[in-house]
Amino acid sequence: MAVLLSGLGVVYVSHQCRLLYGELAQLQQEKNRLEIARGQNLLEASAQASLYRVEQLALGKLGMQVPALDDIVRVKP
Repeated sequence: MAVLLSGLGVVYVSHQCRLLYGELAQLQQEKNRLEIARGQNLLEASAQASLYRVEQLALGKLGMQVPALDDIVRVKP
């Protein structure tokens, strides 16, 4: 009887190991996918925040302009 129960236990544990290994493989694939997406997002964020892009948006969408030298006023502390 003990041998039968021991055998069933081995079968059950082996089955659980297979299931968990499959889940581990899926999670590793998702981790890799998320790391790639993170890298792409970091590149996009750095491109969006580049000084040239900020200047172009300020000039184009906000109508800002670089002040002329005569328009600059220095305030002494």
